[in-house]
Amino acid sequence: MDIDIPLARPSPDTVRKPMKTLLSIILITLLATIIHAEETPWTRHTIDAVEKEAGKAGADGVRLGDLNKDGLPDIVTGWEEGGAIRVCLNPGFDRAKLHWPSVTVGKVRSPEDAVLVDLDANGVLDVVSSTEGKERSIFFHWAPELKSITDANQWKTDVLPASEKIEAWMFTLPFDVDQDGDMDLISGSKSTGASISWFENPGGENSRDVEKWTIHRATDAAWIMSLRILEVGSEKFLAYSDRKGDRSGIYLIPFLKKEPWLGKPVLIGASGEEVMFLDLALINDDEKPDIVAALRPDKIRIFHHPENTLSLWENTSELEPLSSDKHGTAKAVRVGNLDDADAPEYIITCEHANGQKHGTMMYQQSSGYSTISGPEGVKFDRIELLDLDGDSDLDVLTCEEREGLGVFWYENPANRK
Repeated sequence: MDIDIPLARPSPDTVRKPMKTLLSIILITLLATIIHAEETPWTRHTIDAVEKEAGKAGADGVRLGDLNKDGLPDIVTGWEEGGAIRVCLNPGFDRAKLHWPSVTVGKVRSPEDAVLVDLDANGVLDVVSSTEGKERSIFFHWAPELKSITDANQWKTDVLPASEKIEAWMFTLPFDVDQDGDMDLISGSKSTGASISWFENPGGENSRDVEKWTIHRATDAAWIMSLRILEVGSEKFLAYSDRKGDRSGIYLIPFLKKEPWLGKPVLIGASGEEVMFLDLALINDDEKPDIVAALRPDKIRIFHHPENTLSLWENTSELEPLSSDKHGTAKAVRVGNLDDADAPEYIITCEHANGQKHGTMMYQQSSGYSTISGPEGVKFDRIELLDLDGDSDLDVLTCEEREGLGVFWYENPANRK
């Protein structure tokens, strides 16, 4: 016999209570996810901390180049306090999370920058270091033949006489200024007598004769931070940031097709502001590079490329300001696609990230700032974005100068592979 049992109908209150509970759980979970995303740092992998282990902090900047010709980007860094110029050899995706094989290619006082460049066109990258403090000189660290590059004793160091003891050199950019086929150097300095100058490579067999390199002063300066090559069609410009005094701002110098090879500097934005490192990126759809700059203390500003490159770049936009409670002061910015979405991400590093302040973070237009470093570290520097673990997303390479974190990279958690 079939028996029909009437279904009990819950009262409205009975339905509402579970629904309220479910909504509360969802909201709490969502809130916890947001908080977790803000407070949980990316995994940090140390590349080189030898100088820290020797009791000396001061990793100051990261620059890339393929020294051992294996198709992978290697890193050069100057350790300011210890004076070591160190090259770290990329061990490949499988071992990238371990300490990298490294070599000290030279020792100088107060290095502020180091860059890999083939000075003598022999097919092997050398290293150029720029120094401030009492040293105030540029040094060439000549590489041995490829099989001996990991032997520190085989590297030889020469001071560049044309640079010696005249300016506090802050940053050097390799570029063939006079278009003669050999690599010249553009260098910027700070303090009294500062300039942007370029050093002319005598070329051929004379490249190793440091006495034959000559200096050409392009413009006066106060404190140079960035030197970048901006290309618009067939035209090239030197984009640079000067952070101090009545010269502070962002400038362009056009490269010329004949002597003096560099034109006059043109102020294009951020006049009177303390401009730190800048990046070049295609932010909109006009196929012209825009400029993104870190402005101390708390701004990241986008300068959109105008119709005339050498006019004032008046069309600007800004990210949300950095928080003085949560972040240090703006130091560097790089733009890249780190999560495979359409909009780019902005990676920012800071100085003065003391206490619980965060020194490296990511800005997304959809969600604002999220931490990368957490509160660990105080004074961060230049940024490179590249895939170091082979999972098809961009990781963040930088260094830290005050707490001795050394040279390291943050693993992107997106894992798009």
